[in-house]
Amino acid sequence: MLEIDEEKPAPDLFRKMIGTLKRYGIFDVLSGVWVGKPQNETYYDEYKKILLEEISNKDLSIVYNLNIGHAAPRCIIPFGVDGEVNAGKQVIIFNC
Repeated sequence: MLEIDEEKPAPDLFRKMIGTLKRYGIFDVLSGVWVGKPQNETYYDEYKKILLEEISNKDLSIVYNLNIGHAAPRCIIPFGVDGEVNAGKQVIIFNC
């Protein structure tokens, strides 16, 4: 899960952050990436474009613009439980 905080990093800094995760191989060992909604939708399109450009694994599922983290409305993502994304129904189900 990635979350863009209230600091709203400029797109070039966000690209560096994603690049660092990429260099460490993070995107090679994940089955998917959930990305929180940018607060006030600042840099919404820019962040999305950067993710699509920087994540070279085109088989990696990316769910973007989730109401998690600092953006309102907020949803709680429980840690330590399995979750499933149903893109057709546009729901996330947690197996608690």
